[in-house]
Amino acid sequence: MWWARILPAVFVASGMQAQHVLHFTATSGFDHGTRGVSFGMFQSICADIGCMVHDDGTGSTFTDPDELALYEVVIFSNTSGDNILDAVQRANFEAWVNAGGHVLGIHAASDTYRHSTANGANTGTWDFYAELIGASVQQGPNHVDGTPPYALSHIGMHASTANLPDPWVKHEEYYYWEGGFFAPGNQVVLEVEATIGPNGQVNSYDAPRPVSWYRVLPTGTRVFYTALGHATSDYTDDALFRQHIGDALLWSLNGTTGIGSHSPVPTIRAYPNPAADRLIIEHGSAMAGSTVHILNAVGAPVLQVPLTHERTTVDLRGLGPGPYLLSTADGVLPVWIVR
Repeated sequence: MWWARILPAVFVASGMQAQHVLHFTATSGFDHGTRGVSFGMFQSICADIGCMVHDDGTGSTFTDPDELALYEVVIFSNTSGDNILDAVQRANFEAWVNAGGHVLGIHAASDTYRHSTANGANTGTWDFYAELIGASVQQGPNHVDGTPPYALSHIGMHASTANLPDPWVKHEEYYYWEGGFFAPGNQVVLEVEATIGPNGQVNSYDAPRPVSWYRVLPTGTRVFYTALGHATSDYTDDALFRQHIGDALLWSLNGTTGIGSHSPVPTIRAYPNPAADRLIIEHGSAMAGSTVHILNAVGAPVLQVPLTHERTTVDLRGLGPGPYLLSTADGVLPVWIVR
């Protein structure tokens, strides 16, 4: 999109630095068909938190270490199989991780480059990856039958679960780890209750087990993985899944570990975004009576907006199409005007 080339300059002009996220979806195994909806969800999340997301369905970004270095986080969104990156690309990724790059894995990211100690075929090609993500899903069977609802319980406290109910009952294709690989250093934040296996019985691998976890490496690299995210509806209709992933991305970018508000602009949101003729700003009552500004592509204020009550409607008809920033005392939100 044209604004993806322009918006980083807006952050620089306003004294902010845009953080860049790579959304990677290549598969050489089972394809969940979630590429488009996953990218759409991350576009929405990044619009909310003020980062830039770029899509890569082939792995081409991993070919050039200088291009890969532009990204703070690489998201493995339902990647699969053991033939999605060549040897040079894998080496570049390892160097990027060792230099402090952060990783977020979703669902079949644990069915990607399966560990040599895991059962089943196609294992042992690249153990660095499985040990980084923290698991390889068990094979035969590797998940419950269908996407039944089960209760997810919080384990400890983490930014990724701070805005989720406890328990959280969710329909999901719940993975098994017993015969796969599970790293001892995983810091679990969500655990599913005991499930019923595809044979209609409760099996040893159906015991309560981790669903989401994080790892912090000595290099400073932050890794977050969730086994959730099997269905396309997760990315389009499940607000709690979006919350979990959005908060996990924030943690990946900024290392927030505390509980409570942790977005760059915790008390304000703006919609629709992109907008045409009007923008609605929602904010806490404490901000009523204050003023925010809309900045243009060179970082200059073009509109002063007094906030009233807890929702303010802004008339955008005097502004041309393009990227802008909504600037507040807490930070900035990217806003796009499209006509």
